[in-house]
Amino acid sequence: MALQKRKIQGIWSSRWTFLAAATGLVVSLGNFWRTPQELGQNGGGAYLIAYIACLFLIMLPIAVAEVRIAVRARGNPVHAIDQLAHYSKASKYWSLVTQFACVAALLLAAIYSVVSGWLLAYVSKMALGTLEAASLDVVAKEFQGLLASADLMSLWQQIFLVMAVALSALNVVKGMAAVLRIVLPVLLLVLLGLLYYGYALGDFPSALSWMFDMRLEDLTWRGGFSALQHAFYTLSIGTGALMAYGAYFPSGRSVSRQLIALAVFDTAVLIIAGVAILALVFDQHIVSGSGHALLFISLPFSFGNLVFGDIAGTAFYLLLFILSLTTVVALMEPVVAYLVERWAVQRWLAALMVGGLVFVLGDLSISSMMPDTGLHWFSRSFMEWLDILAANVFLPMCVFGFVLFAAWRVPKSVYGVRDGWFEGAFFWLWRALLRYIAPPAVLAVLIIGLYLRVSS
Repeated sequence: MALQKRKIQGIWSSRWTFLAAATGLVVSLGNFWRTPQELGQNGGGAYLIAYIACLFLIMLPIAVAEVRIAVRARGNPVHAIDQLAHYSKASKYWSLVTQFACVAALLLAAIYSVVSGWLLAYVSKMALGTLEAASLDVVAKEFQGLLASADLMSLWQQIFLVMAVALSALNVVKGMAAVLRIVLPVLLLVLLGLLYYGYALGDFPSALSWMFDMRLEDLTWRGGFSALQHAFYTLSIGTGALMAYGAYFPSGRSVSRQLIALAVFDTAVLIIAGVAILALVFDQHIVSGSGHALLFISLPFSFGNLVFGDIAGTAFYLLLFILSLTTVVALMEPVVAYLVERWAVQRWLAALMVGGLVFVLGDLSISSMMPDTGLHWFSRSFMEWLDILAANVFLPMCVFGFVLFAAWRVPKSVYGVRDGWFEGAFFWLWRALLRYIAPPAVLAVLIIGLYLRVSS
């Protein structure tokens, strides 16, 4: 029985174009605002080794399965699973996995759109020198002022989404490729420039010690689970975005090699960014913090009190903004592709519809951050519940379902394994990891991660 392939939007011009697009998806804010602190608090080099092991032995095989299935089906994620379920004589309800994945992607895109608005605001602040030579209290009050203004946050979010919708409205293969040819080299230069800036002006030895010293005594079970959880989210598995991009992957190219390169590059960005950021923060003798505190208080204070800090800060926040933009466009792509391929909706209209939904969810998230709002339940805002639902419920559930389907229901022939002992041995190892290691790991992310998040 042959697979029914839909008319897709094109094929990436080369495997490198796919790699660039996937990089825009997986290199996200977590590399900058979460990882540096997690490394230092959970054993430094010990945490890094645990993270790399989880990334390459558990999560990478899942990513390879997603892209290989997308290449074979040549269609949006919902179509891909639906067709392969029919081809494999499995239940049609397996497609629910990718349907919920698309929902999770939109919820995450909404949250990203709010934070991306903050990034755009800080590009402006850095460029105008608003925080130059400012005290830590002034910098903190500046961020608190932004969070207190729903109108201002909504304005920045709208500006961001106009850009995201415009980029999504283009033929993603041609439009994203054209953008990334210019943007990605610039981003690499900015990142390396930031590393040199941290080396020249920051506390580089302390940053290296914080991140790489082997402190096994500090790696508790929670630290080990944090490494597993971080690896889970790194490659954006379970969102359908990687599958959507995989549908445009050129034939006759090695999916595994490209995704290995992607994982290596993402890890390199994580390390470079972590060292550079911590070097700058430690130089000012302040507690780095994590998440919002690190990105919008500690770092702006550091940039404001360093030579050429306004230039370096502008470049840094512009870097994060562009990475966030490419991530949101990728998260929108599964639903946009579904509307275009399944319902023959014009691409620009599909992008506008999806962008409109993301805006509504994001605007509700902004409203829920205001005092005396009705968008709070059980001491948590609408935005927090949105994040919990997407990141801690839908994503691990979808990945767990996908792993069971890909490992146990999809026949070997679908994966296009070549004859030969090496290819056969590699396939055996890959499928063994997918069948026996990935399911319990993903289940742990779902159960333990949800418990820790809700109970915190």
